Amino acid sequence: MSDETDRPDDSAPDPLEEILRRLLGEDAGEEAARAMREQGFDSSKMPSFMSNPGQLQAMMSQFNALMNTTSGPVNWSVASDLARQSTFGQSPSVTATEAAQAREAMTVADLWLDPVTSFTHRGGDRQAWTRVDWIDHTLDMWKRMCEPVASNVSRALVEAMQEQFGDSQMMAQLHMPGMPEGIGELAGRTSEMMPKLAAMVFAMQIGQALGGLAGEALSSTDVGIPLAGLDQTALVVGNIHEFTKDLEMPREEVQQFLAVRECAHQRLFASVPWLGSDLVRAVEKYSAEIAIDTDAIADAARNIDPADPSSFSTSMTDQIFATEPTERQTEALERLETLLALVEGWVEVTTARAVAPYLPHADRLRELMRRRRATGGPAEQMLGSLIGLTMRPRRARGAAKLFTIVEQAQGTEAREALWHHPDMIPTAQDLDEPTEFLDRRAREREESADIDEALSAMLDGTLGWAEGLSPSDDPEMDSLREAGVIPDDQPDSDGQADTGASDEADRPDADPSDTDTSDPTDPDGSDSRD
Repeated sequence: MSDETDRPDDSAPDPLEEILRRLLGEDAGEEAARAMREQGFDSSKMPSFMSNPGQLQAMMSQFNALMNTTSGPVNWSVASDLARQSTFGQSPSVTATEAAQAREAMTVADLWLDPVTSFTHRGGDRQAWTRVDWIDHTLDMWKRMCEPVASNVSRALVEAMQEQFGDSQMMAQLHMPGMPEGIGELAGRTSEMMPKLAAMVFAMQIGQALGGLAGEALSSTDVGIPLAGLDQTALVVGNIHEFTKDLEMPREEVQQFLAVRECAHQRLFASVPWLGSDLVRAVEKYSAEIAIDTDAIADAARNIDPADPSSFSTSMTDQIFATEPTERQTEALERLETLLALVEGWVEVTTARAVAPYLPHADRLRELMRRRRATGGPAEQMLGSLIGLTMRPRRARGAAKLFTIVEQAQGTEAREALWHHPDMIPTAQDLDEPTEFLDRRAREREESADIDEALSAMLDGTLGWAEGLSPSDDPEMDSLREAGVIPDDQPDSDGQADTGASDEADRPDADPSDTDTSDPTDPDGSDSRD
């Protein structure tokens, strides 16, 4: 009876008790609500959405779903679902005819590439994708690239959210002494919820970005990284149709050009085994080193309204990252940008060589791809705001010029040889000054040859000796002996005495007649023994 009179309004269920009953069960929830009212907690001051049964039901459903998700810095199930939903009604299926045309374009592309590169086609599937297919096939690679920075952001966001929501009146009441059994569990679950909530916040952002990218991607290697692995080449047919609408060029020609680019990418990654993994490691290293602006994170946490799902998608921007990168992050970024520029430069040059005899609009298409590469689309910019990185190769033109110079001067094999080892690829300085690249490499080879020669001399003990001499020679001793300063029988540095007879006998131009060969027993001679 007392419980009924304690309730602030008998005409409607107490929202606090409703929440606690759902979380703790009927009996424990009712007891917890009674205890909190006795402590002075006023449920009428709870947020308005908690008194709305519909909103409360939705919130509780989301809470239960959230608590049952797997751990990790990003809730990838949510990200995938959101990305797919964003393409709903905008991802037309690929007809059998369109799929056949796309596969044929890639087959022709490999035939055109054979004469212009020594990197060969390594097999694999040729596919025609929808936007949903692009999401499904590239999601694993996005996980690798996004999770390092998501871990940093999630950790900072959890701390900010705990500070923001952890001091509320309700949380304070939950931790008061004398609370019934089960309230501590609720507080613990609330603390456990924070990392999961942060993972959902990031997932919602990434899901929107990937959905946007799926609407812009033309192939599996659009961002310069083999997003779908090395065993397949793929074109996003519907996006290519959209891309060609305003170009005033035949769609078949544009698709063929894009097919050559896609196949060139795949040949490069398949023939240079270290390249794909090096690119991904550079992204991971950069992301792991990214610095977080804690003040911006705190502002983002304050803007999150649990009753308004849209607040999650607008709470985080690129302002959450510190403006000054660390030294290690700067090094990782330069490595990544250099690799991306080299990939794009090589693909551009190789594609131009392959399509020149066949496509009438080859030059226009090449310039079109340059402009597209330089600007990027809204979805790519959004993704950049999430991971603090926009994968736009700034030095791609310099890389294309460098590969062209090497090919013209030394041939295709020399151009491909630049990829033989990750430590020997052109540097950022080479891309900034491509016309000086060959001279710079020639000087480096000369310096390397001098170092090798000096090292060999040091190892065999001749370092510092004049040409034609060795450590067994002692020019100073010979000069003193010729001047009569020391006797001929004075030992050399090798411990051997110098004797005239031996010198004469050993001399290659000595006259045998100068040597006394008379027999002491000769009757014509005088025998000293007589």
